[in-house]
Amino acid sequence: MTALPSLPSLRAFEAAARLGSFQEAAEELSVSPTAISHHIRGLEAQLGEKLFLRRVRQVHLTDEGERLAHGVSKAFRILESSVSSIASQRRKTKVRIAMGPSFATRWVLPRFNEFCEQFPKVDLELVQTPLLVSPQNVDADIFITWGDGIFPGMKSEPLVNIKTVPVASPSLIKRLGHPKNPSDLLHYPLIHQRDTLGWNAWFETAAVQSKTPLSGPIIEDTNVVLQAAIAGQGIVMGWIPLIDEELKNGALVQLFDAALSEHRAYYLVRREAGPRENEVNSICRWIAEQSADQLLKLAAR
Repeated sequence: MTALPSLPSLRAFEAAARLGSFQEAAEELSVSPTAISHHIRGLEAQLGEKLFLRRVRQVHLTDEGERLAHGVSKAFRILESSVSSIASQRRKTKVRIAMGPSFATRWVLPRFNEFCEQFPKVDLELVQTPLLVSPQNVDADIFITWGDGIFPGMKSEPLVNIKTVPVASPSLIKRLGHPKNPSDLLHYPLIHQRDTLGWNAWFETAAVQSKTPLSGPIIEDTNVVLQAAIAGQGIVMGWIPLIDEELKNGALVQLFDAALSEHRAYYLVRREAGPRENEVNSICRWIAEQSADQLLKLAAR
C-alpha cells in the first residue's frame, strides 16, 4: 500500500490549488508562504511529479496537479462533513422563554425534567418579565403572558384558563372554623393580590354585599400570596389550575364551589417567523399538549 502524504502537506496543497496562490493559501491557513512552499515541494518529491507551474505571485496546476486537486478537495469535503455532523450533535440550540415568576414556579418547573427529556438538544433559558409588558418588547423566542389574546404582529393561542376560588390552610380553618356561607368570609382575615378587585368580584359572583371596603394586606407576588395562605395568615383567592397541587396534597382547602371565571387567560405567544423556528414550534406544541392534558385530568375528577 502506498504511504499517504501527511495531512498538513495535503491541506497546504488543497488551499494553494483552490486559491491559485501560495501567499493566499498561507494567509488562509495562518502559516508562512515558505511553509506552504516547503509542504508542496515535499509532496512533489514524495509523488515524483510536478504539481504546480510557478509564476510570479501566482501558481498553476499541472495535469497531475489537477487530478490530485480533484481527489484531495473531495476528500476534505467528506472529512469536514463528517466532523461537522459529529460536532453538531453536541451543540445545543438556546431557546428563551419569557414569563412571570408565578407561572414559572407553578406550571413550568414541575415539568422541567420532562422538558429536558423531550428536548435534549435545547438549552432552555427562562426569562422573568414584569406583569404588564408587551411580548414585542421582550427578547425571547416564546412568551407566556396573562392577557386578552390580542398581540399585534404575533402568533398567540390560549394556554391556561383561570378560575379563582377562596382557599385557606387547614390550620386557619382549625383555628377560626370553616365558614358556613360566603358572607362569613367578610369576618375572616383576607389577603389580596395586587388590589381588592379580585375579592370584590368574587363576592359579587357569590351574591354577597359588603357595606364597608374590604380590608387586609395587599401583596404583589402570587407566590408570596399563596405562601401566606399556606402558613395560615389569611384566606386568598386561589387560581385554579395553578394551585392544583396544593389542593391535591391538602396544603390548601377550597372553601366554596362558587368560582370566578376570568375573562383573560395565560397565552402562548411567539413571533410570526424568526430564528430557531423549528425548535420554537416544537416546544410550543409540547407546551400546548401539556396544558390540554392537565385540563383533561381536572375534568376527570
